Amino acid sequence: MDKSSRYFYEVARQGSIKGASEKLFISQPTLTTAIKKLEESLGVILFHRKSKGVELTSSGWLYYRYVQDLFEKHSQMMHQLTDMKARSQGKIKLGIGEAWWECFASEVIKKFVEQHPNNSMYIEFGNGLSMLNQLLNGDIDLFIGHEIENIDPRHRVLFMPLFIEQEAWFVREGHPLLSNELDNYPLIKVTPDHIRHTKILNDEGMEAFNLKQQKTGVVYELNSLKASIDMLKTSDAIMPYTDQVKDKMAELGIVTLPQGSEKSGSVGIYTKTEQVSESIQYLVSLLKGK
Repeated sequence: MDKSSRYFYEVARQGSIKGASEKLFISQPTLTTAIKKLEESLGVILFHRKSKGVELTSSGWLYYRYVQDLFEKHSQMMHQLTDMKARSQGKIKLGIGEAWWECFASEVIKKFVEQHPNNSMYIEFGNGLSMLNQLLNGDIDLFIGHEIENIDPRHRVLFMPLFIEQEAWFVREGHPLLSNELDNYPLIKVTPDHIRHTKILNDEGMEAFNLKQQKTGVVYELNSLKASIDMLKTSDAIMPYTDQVKDKMAELGIVTLPQGSEKSGSVGIYTKTEQVSESIQYLVSLLKGK
C-alpha cells in the first residue's frame, strides 16, 4: 500500500492530524501536505477540517472503505504467509466434529503430541461441509468426519474410512416419548450444514440439500454440541446424533431412545490428493489404528 493511503487511513482512525502524526512518527505539516496531495490526485475533499480535528466527507468514507479493504487483504496475506512457513516447519491444521473428538481423537492427538513435541497444531471444530470447504481452500490439512455424498468431481479429495456408525435419537430423562406416546416434537440439529458450503456439491447434492431445508416443523439449530445438550435437557426436543456417544450421553443424563433412526454412515479422514508431510502421515496412521 502506498504511503499516502496509509497516512489517510491513520488520520481517519484518529480523527485528527495531531493524533495521526504521533502514531506515524511524522510532523503535522508533513502529514497535512500529504493529505492535501492525496485529495488533489483524487479530485475530491476527503476531510472536513474542524476546530478539534477532522471528519470524513461522504467521499472520504468511500475511500476509507476502499483503503480498509486493502489493509484487511494485506493482513490476511501476511497471516497466510506466516501460516505457510509454520506448516512447512511441521504445523498441522486439523478439522474435526465434536463427537469424534470426544470418542477417540483427543487421545490420538495426545499420543501424537507426545511423539512430536515440536509440531504446532491448529484444531478447528465444525461439520463436514464446512470442513471440506476449508480443506479445499487450504485452511486445514485434513479433517475427520462423515463421508460426504455428491461432491463435485472437480474437487479432488481422498477419503480414508475408519468405521461405520449408526445414528441414534437422544432425549432428556422423563421425555414423553419414553412412555411410547406418539406426538411431534422439536428437532435439534447439531452443527447443521449451511447453504454457503454447498458450492462443493454436484447438482444431485444441491437438490438433496434443498429438499432437507423444505421439511417443516420446529427445529433448533445450534453450532455447539454442549449447547445442543443444554437445549435437550430443558425441552422436549429430540436430537439425532451418532450412537458412538451413547455412554457419554448417559453420563450427562441423556437417554437414547430404544428405537430411533436407521441411518448409518462411514466416518473417516479427508485429505487432498496431493502428497502430505511425514507428520500428517504419522497422524493418519494413529487415527487408523485408534
